[in-house]
Amino acid sequence: MQAFFTSSSVIRGIVAACCVLALGAPSQARDLVVDPYHDYRDEVSRGEYQYDDSQDIPWIENETEILALPKEEDLQQVQIDTLPQGLTLLVDTRRIAVSETDRVIRLWLVVRSRSGYDNGTYEGFRCETGEYKVYAHATPRRKPPVTKVDRPRWLEARGSRVGDYRTELLQDYLCGIRGTRNADEIRQAMSGTFKRETFFTN
Repeated sequence: MQAFFTSSSVIRGIVAACCVLALGAPSQARDLVVDPYHDYRDEVSRGEYQYDDSQDIPWIENETEILALPKEEDLQQVQIDTLPQGLTLLVDTRRIAVSETDRVIRLWLVVRSRSGYDNGTYEGFRCETGEYKVYAHATPRRKPPVTKVDRPRWLEARGSRVGDYRTELLQDYLCGIRGTRNADEIRQAMSGTFKRETFFTN
């Protein structure tokens, strides 16, 4: 008889617990937020996307050949507002090179003083990073006139310093809203004939 009452009390306890769970279920269900469009959203909008950079192809710079000093007739003056008074920037526009593989713009730049003293550099520019690299220096009055940089490295172009014309070159001439311009577009921009570009420009 005792065993019967003990079993009955256990059963009543289980039933009571089930009733409590059953009564609490509606409250929990009301607190649960269900997105009815979950199955229609992509992994980005659901916040589940995780970018895997292991599949990225690392950027590799092409080997750079230093071109000979530009001819005077190939140098074109480029309007630069950040140069100190008395200095002029000239660009070898005929031999502007834009690589299709590493997307580096390579060209000769010549800073000319009012007295006619020239200081040339053969440089590369990257629109993706806003960087430049000096491959060689040139002074026509020296022998030899061109000196290669032993360990050229990429540097950030900063337009806050007086005389730092590279940021202006990148923003106004070398790079567009769609990225790196090709050689013809750069020449047109430097001559002032480049048409206003949009994202839909061919």
